[in-house]
Amino acid sequence: GLSNPFRGLLKLGSLERRGAMGIWKEFSCELSPLEFRLFLEHEDRICVESYSLLRCEALALTHSDGRFELVFLGKKLCLRAPSRDEAEDWLDRIREALHKCRPQLEEEEWETLEYPEASGEGQAGGSHSASPLHSDVPGNSLDWTATHEPELDAIKESVLYVDVDKTWVPFIFSLSLETLKCFKVRNKDKILSNSYGIETIQDILPDTSLGGPAFFKVITSKAVLKLQAQSADEAASWRKLVRTVLMSYLESAEEALTLGGSLDGNSQMVLKNIVKENGFLLQYLVAIPVEKGLDAQSFICAGCSRQIGFSFVKPKLCAFSGLYYCDSCHRDDETVIPSRLIHNWDLMKRGVCRQALKFLTQIRNQPLINLKLVNESLYEHVERMSRICRSREQLKLLGDYLIMCRSGALKELSKRLDHRNYLLECPHKYSVSDLRQIAEGVFETFLQSLIQFASHHVYNCDLCTQRGFICQICNRSDIIFPFEFDMTIR
Repeated sequence: GLSNPFRGLLKLGSLERRGAMGIWKEFSCELSPLEFRLFLEHEDRICVESYSLLRCEALALTHSDGRFELVFLGKKLCLRAPSRDEAEDWLDRIREALHKCRPQLEEEEWETLEYPEASGEGQAGGSHSASPLHSDVPGNSLDWTATHEPELDAIKESVLYVDVDKTWVPFIFSLSLETLKCFKVRNKDKILSNSYGIETIQDILPDTSLGGPAFFKVITSKAVLKLQAQSADEAASWRKLVRTVLMSYLESAEEALTLGGSLDGNSQMVLKNIVKENGFLLQYLVAIPVEKGLDAQSFICAGCSRQIGFSFVKPKLCAFSGLYYCDSCHRDDETVIPSRLIHNWDLMKRGVCRQALKFLTQIRNQPLINLKLVNESLYEHVERMSRICRSREQLKLLGDYLIMCRSGALKELSKRLDHRNYLLECPHKYSVSDLRQIAEGVFETFLQSLIQFASHHVYNCDLCTQRGFICQICNRSDIIFPFEFDMTIR
C-alpha cells in the first residue's frame, strides 16, 4: 500500500555540477516527464533545485569525458556524468521528455535546420519566419569575397558577417595561434577593428536559432559575437579551428601552469577555478616576461582592445606580463614582481596593470612557487633566503612533532600560521604573499616566532619529549631533536 517514490521517473543517478567558482559538486539527479531535479546526497533527500523542461532552451554534450550542458531560460547548468555514454543517455532521455511535453518543438527545429537548404546553402535570406530575431538578414546579397592578402600569422582568414544591433555587417576575421582579429574594409584597406586574445575565448558554439547551421557564436570574456559564415561547412570549419587553437593554448598554459613541475594536482585545480579569465598570466609567475613591443599587439591594449600608441592613447607597460595597456587598464599600481625576485633578487616594486594586480591578489595565498625547482641557487647567493630556508626546514621538523601530539598544540600553531599550513609540509613552497613579506623583511621574523612557539611546546610536553633521541655514537642521556640544527646533525 506504500506509494512508489520512483513512479514516473525517466532516469535518476549521480551527476556533478560545476558551481560559480568552477568547483564540481556531486548531486543526486532525477528526470521526470516535466522536471529535472537536483538533490543533495543526503538521507533526507533535500531538493535544492528543480527546472521545468518546458523552459529548456538547449542541451549539448560538451566534452568526451562526460560533460554536458542544459540551458533553462538563459541559466546554464554545466554537468558531468561518470562517462560519455552515461552523459549521452541523460541527453537522450531529456530529449525524449522534451518531445513529449513540447511536441511542437521538433517541427520548429526541423523548419530551422532545413531552411538553408531550401534557399541555398548557408544563406539566411528568404522567409523571415526562420530568423525572427533578424528581419533584415541580407540573404543572397551577402558578399563573401576577400581580395586582401591574409595576415602573415593567419591560420584561417575569411569574411564573416557580425550581428551589430540586429544588422549583419561584413568583417574580415583572421585567426592565429594567439589572437582572433577582426578587420573592417575601408577604401580597399584592411583596418583592425578588434582583437580577441585566445585566452579570452571561453567557447564557440553553433547557433541555429539565428537562421540555420551557417550561424555560430563566439563567447569571449568581454562579449558574445554572433556570426554568419558562407555555408554550414564554413561555419563548422571555423568552429573546429578555433577549438583546436584554444585547446593548443590551454595545453601550453597547462605546461606553464606546472612551472616545471612545481605545482601539485591540488594547486592546479585551485588555480583553474580561481583564475578562469586571467589564466594566461600564470606563465609570467616564475618567468621574467620578454617585452614584445607594441607592433606585436597590433597597437591594441592587451586588456580592452582599445587603440593605443603614441598617436592615440599613451601605452603603459605592465612589469608583470611585459604587455602594453591603455591608461584605463593600467592605473600605475605597484607591487613586487615574483619572477624578478626569484631570479634576480629584485625587490623593487614596479607598475602593473589592473588585470595583473587582480590576478596576483587572487592567488596571493596559494603555495604555487617551488623554489627548489624554479631557482634553487637563490639559497646559495642570498644570505636572507639561506636563513629562511633553514628556518623553514626547522619548522617542518617541528610540525612533525606537533602533528603527532594529542595536546592540541597543532591547533594553536595553525592559528598562528594564518591558513599557511603548507609551511609544515614542504620547506621550498612559497606563495606570492610570502614573497612580498620576504621583500618587506617581515617573513623571517614571522618564521622565528612560529619556531619559538613550537619548540617551547616540544621541550615542555611529556608526549613530545618521549619522541626525542639520544646520540647514537656517545649514547649520552641528553635528549636531542632533529630540529636543533646548532647542536644536532642527522
